[in-house]
Amino acid sequence: MSARRTLALTAALTVGLGAAAVVPTVAAPDGGRGAAPAVAVEAARDAEEAANVAPLAQPTASFTSPWHVIDTVNDGEIQPTGPFDAAWATWDGSRPASQWLEYTWEVPVTLERSEMSFWSDGTEANGDNVRVPSSWTIQAWDEAAGAWADLTGASGFGLERTTPNVTTFEPVTTTKVRATLQALPGTATPVTYSAVGVTEWALWGTGGAVVVEPEDPDAPLEVEAVHVPTAVGVLPQLPDVVGVTWVDGGLEDRAVAWESVALADVEAAGSFTVTGDVEGVATDAEATVWVRDGEPGALTSLDPVSVVTLVGVAPALPSRVTAEYADGSRDSRIGVTWETPDAADYAAEGELVLEGDAEGTDLVAEALVWVLAADDGEDTIAPTVTLTTAPNPGPAGWYQEDVTVTLVVTDNRDDDLAGEIRVGDGAYAAYDGPVTIDADGVTTVSARAADAAGNTRETTRELRVDATAPVTTASVVTLGASVEVTLTAQDATSGVDRIQWEGPGTFWGTYQEPFTRALTEEVQVIEFAATDAAGNAEDRVRLELPALAEPEVPGFVDVPEGSLFFEEIAWLATAGISTGWELPDGSREFRPVTPIARDAMAAFLYREAGSPAFEAPKVSPFSDVDVSNQFYEEIAWLAEEGISTGWVQADGTAQFRPYEPIARDAMAAFLHRAAGSPAVALPAASPFDDVTPATQFYAEITWMHAGGISTGWEGNDGSRIYQPLSPVNRDAMAAFLYRFHHHDLG
Repeated sequence: MSARRTLALTAALTVGLGAAAVVPTVAAPDGGRGAAPAVAVEAARDAEEAANVAPLAQPTASFTSPWHVIDTVNDGEIQPTGPFDAAWATWDGSRPASQWLEYTWEVPVTLERSEMSFWSDGTEANGDNVRVPSSWTIQAWDEAAGAWADLTGASGFGLERTTPNVTTFEPVTTTKVRATLQALPGTATPVTYSAVGVTEWALWGTGGAVVVEPEDPDAPLEVEAVHVPTAVGVLPQLPDVVGVTWVDGGLEDRAVAWESVALADVEAAGSFTVTGDVEGVATDAEATVWVRDGEPGALTSLDPVSVVTLVGVAPALPSRVTAEYADGSRDSRIGVTWETPDAADYAAEGELVLEGDAEGTDLVAEALVWVLAADDGEDTIAPTVTLTTAPNPGPAGWYQEDVTVTLVVTDNRDDDLAGEIRVGDGAYAAYDGPVTIDADGVTTVSARAADAAGNTRETTRELRVDATAPVTTASVVTLGASVEVTLTAQDATSGVDRIQWEGPGTFWGTYQEPFTRALTEEVQVIEFAATDAAGNAEDRVRLELPALAEPEVPGFVDVPEGSLFFEEIAWLATAGISTGWELPDGSREFRPVTPIARDAMAAFLYREAGSPAFEAPKVSPFSDVDVSNQFYEEIAWLAEEGISTGWVQADGTAQFRPYEPIARDAMAAFLHRAAGSPAVALPAASPFDDVTPATQFYAEITWMHAGGISTGWEGNDGSRIYQPLSPVNRDAMAAFLYRFHHHDLG
């Protein structure tokens, strides 16, 4: 029923149905043509021209077949032999001799003519299917008697199959009418009956309109219904303004702040409703968001619009229309350019239909324009007082620049009412032109006006202005080789909405909490900026994180520059793999030609691996390494990783022999295992004359050679030896680890 209720200013349902179902009356301005007229909405009276009031009624029936639709009987479409869903019909396995169809109005109507259009699927009197009835009649509800009453002076009840059957009768005032249809019987015995059907039942008269008076005299009659399509996973772009229709018939765009939409709302195809606060209006706006999963298909239709104007006043038409697509989704943002009516078109009361060119389609937009006569009765309608602003506020309702406020006063009788305006707590002053609000903060602007009859109206708008971007500061705390960055933004007016930042390897994203960045050998640039609730965005601010300081190379007094393996020993010290021995004077020795002990070798390998987190066992894996040993954790890690198994004794225990020098063959085995024991492609011939395939750790030694970790010694006779059982000196160990660390040994 709600779809069929109407206001004088929103009578679009009458497009294509003939004369209007509601005829509003308006008051004439005193002299000349004013702006949009004031409208007194009331039901059509006896003196008004009859119209089809069926669309204002709720249809009911004795029975409706599931595949037929009763609401089609008053939709304006006549299809006597059309599809099932274009008519009401009563076919069923049991078909009684009569059926009835009824209309009910919420307010009384005065009726004088009926146009009944039947629906059928054949003409044969077979006692089946759907046929034109054998006879029918109309009755009106007599409220006083509480019973149905026959019409007086009915001209007859025709039985035409494909054209409307017109019945005239003496005017009757009622809230209900019923058509009783006698079904067509078949010729067989026992007698069965066909079903009956109706595609359209028009009833002409006056009245029937539901009067909607706004509770708030300053409230609009209507706020534009918004429809916005979007794709799955994409947030909708809701409009910044909505159209508002005022009591005086004026059209105006007002800023709107929508409730937030989350990604979860658009994760699947479908539709949902979003509510918005309209600036200066108590009535909420509603937007339907259509989430599309794929292309919507062709644009299939454009909604008609309707407006009202006074005789002699050019109509004001909306700048956009609503389109529907093949998938059922809708879009209310379709721009339209209307044809310009001739002055003669609105020189007398009546209605006219204007056509418009809509963007992106060949479909024609239609606007029904009501041209209304003036009402010269008592003036009881206050002026309309409107405060407009330029520019429009942002989506959150804040203005981001100076606001120009214009006062517009219109009245149904008096032209050129100027009105008064007040800013903040100041005094009212006669309005003589737009005022500018140029201060950040919340400013209240009020306006009022009175007409000659003493009717007054006042309106107030709260303008929130924030033209200043927020300011963000960064604090940096050094944490050794990294820093912690904290971003803090301040905004004195609308407040901080978010801080965003990015750095090397990150995308521009929202700051949530202090973050840590590891320093690198290069200077890193962090950029950040804040946005306030009004939408003001701060210019990006640059923060440079310093390059990681070049580590100071520890010097060894016994390894002067130019020494054999100087670079490798320096790297060992810089990487923290070896600290050497501290002397009483604070200097350090590396002791390069001293053989490296097995425990020190364990420490070197553990540190080269990055000193991984490791919880040493409470019981030592080696019988000769106590848990109190200087390098117990490193030796236990070596055993845990399978790098060293030590020597298994007769009693089943293992020895590590931590203080013995490590031999070159064992060192090769240690490094090979530390590398993950990669597969070794054995050469056709040993690379060293003193290493044969039978030599212990032969594969590991050839792997060392193939990886460039060890080249051995070349003799005067051209031979090359490895000396597998010789101890490894500390300088050679530095070289081995340097090459192991820097070479690709995969």
